[in-house]
Amino acid sequence: MPADARQPNTNQRRAIAWKDGPLLVLAGPGSGKTRVLTARVARILKEDPDAAVLALTFTHKAAAEMREKLEALLGARSERAKLTTFHAFAVDTLRQHGAHVGLRPDFSLITLDADRLELLTSIAKSLEDEGEEPFADRHRLLKMMDYLYRELYDGGAEAPGFRETPPWVPRLFKMYNEALIQANRQDFGSLLYSLALLLRERPGVAQLIRLTWSHVCVDEFQDTNRVQFELLKLLVPPESNPDLFVVGDDDQVLYQWNGASPERLKALQHDYNMEVIQLPKNYRCPPEIVAVANRLIEHNRSRDPAREPLTPTRAAKDGEVIQLCDHLNDQEEAAWVAEHIAARGPNAQNCVVLARTGRLLEGVAQALRSVGLTPYLAKKRNDLDTPPVRVVVQALRLAATRADREILRQLCVAWSRLTEETLELEEVVALATTAGDDYLRGWSDAVAQRLQERPDWPELNHIEDLHGQLRDRLVDGFDPARLIAGFLETAQATWAARFGADLQEELEIWKDLAVTTAPPTPRTLSAYLQAMDLTPKVTPRPPGSVPCYTVHGAKGLEFDHVYLIGMAQEVFPSFQALRSSQRERALEEERRSCFVAITRAQETLTITWAQRYNGWPKAPSMFLGEMFGSGPEDEEG
Repeated sequence: MPADARQPNTNQRRAIAWKDGPLLVLAGPGSGKTRVLTARVARILKEDPDAAVLALTFTHKAAAEMREKLEALLGARSERAKLTTFHAFAVDTLRQHGAHVGLRPDFSLITLDADRLELLTSIAKSLEDEGEEPFADRHRLLKMMDYLYRELYDGGAEAPGFRETPPWVPRLFKMYNEALIQANRQDFGSLLYSLALLLRERPGVAQLIRLTWSHVCVDEFQDTNRVQFELLKLLVPPESNPDLFVVGDDDQVLYQWNGASPERLKALQHDYNMEVIQLPKNYRCPPEIVAVANRLIEHNRSRDPAREPLTPTRAAKDGEVIQLCDHLNDQEEAAWVAEHIAARGPNAQNCVVLARTGRLLEGVAQALRSVGLTPYLAKKRNDLDTPPVRVVVQALRLAATRADREILRQLCVAWSRLTEETLELEEVVALATTAGDDYLRGWSDAVAQRLQERPDWPELNHIEDLHGQLRDRLVDGFDPARLIAGFLETAQATWAARFGADLQEELEIWKDLAVTTAPPTPRTLSAYLQAMDLTPKVTPRPPGSVPCYTVHGAKGLEFDHVYLIGMAQEVFPSFQALRSSQRERALEEERRSCFVAITRAQETLTITWAQRYNGWPKAPSMFLGEMFGSGPEDEEG
């Protein structure tokens, strides 16, 4: 029986009823943490008609799940709770108060790395013209900017992560931020940075926001990086003994590459002098899987010795729960896994294949196809970027902010990519001056002129039809919901010959986004576009397919039957971890990843490995010895 169908256990009840200052709930996998968090918010809102709760999480999926449960419990009263991600909260707050840091309320997000690179490259070029020597690899510069934002760099002479900070780093950082503000834009890194800057430099605004929320909750705290932790302390000062309720699990820290750290949970407890309630009872996994998970994670030496092991609540079942299988090579491994899943018949769709890297999953996907199954490899995009889709999205953005020159430029670029004919920005701006500086109408007028001048234009009918829809539903009239619905219905048939699978994927993603995003109206178009920008764009899973996820991608999910492949030394744990200068730290992160993988299983766990990958010989993973008490303890393959 799932945790949500049960009465709360003793520790869950304590957490739900907690009223005595800051609390940290250490919630193991399958322990019902979402149920506890939602039940606590519901209790607060039922008991106090004046209460307002801010619940911050890391994924839109988690926020939507909590929102749905809370609405079912409270109905209209659930509106007094804001369940949102850190980034969405930053956008909402900066739209209200961003003028203090130079942002107008209609600022937009740069979602494509290509657009960020273009801006960063122009700044780096100007520094080079002055004799500076920024990194020639512009992608390296982009990663540096993301890192500096995460570490809340103050713009000074010493930047985090550098033994010696090059003199151009402070200037580049300052110029990039100024360029974003001047263009009335933010990217995902600068959002949290700008909000932290606002709250630090404007204590009156910070106090106003604090007064808005009587209670603050944070889910999956172990995933926080430095800027998110500092934001939390600015929103909820430790010295105020706040009603702060934090759920986390130091055994599931997977995002050290993004600044997450097991040490942050210790810092949280220290800074807030927090009480701790543990939720060790596991309602998801069979006892056999709980046992091997405990044996594995106990090898992490930095783990708090007071941490309680997972406790199984399900009775042992007859039959084989855990199966181990080795193979000669990775091709044989993939073929065996595919055949084993196919043999489950209708239950194949209740299986998942997990691997440390996507490369291994591609081989399994091919093997699944060969046995007549449909694999699902989640593909994530930064934005929707095929030309027909890009034209419609940019037109919608320009409809929401009619005088935004940068969005107009991007719309012209998208139209040129679609039609393969240049549409000059200045030409459109000139036409817009006769239309009250309405850039969207100016763009439409420019396109109409081109269409009259080019009766021989390839795909003229399709182009005329798309322009006509944009003109009717965004320029002369205003019905964005009808425009989107019509485009999603007809675009595949119209443009498939040119844009093929990429277009189909983007249309499926957009349709899936519409499930979680309210249809836009004249009043809510900006909110709709904001939700589109902030929501991860992942291809939806086809019905009946077999999901193939990296371990990181499976976090927060659960499946009846888990196949964990590639359990070989230098594969999982990785070659990089085994040879890292911080080997122990790297291996602990790999071990946590393995712990997360095996605790996704609700019924069975199948672990496989091969003697050779890409022709290279490999030993069985050291983690197998840790879990099952035999095999290699710490070999390097």
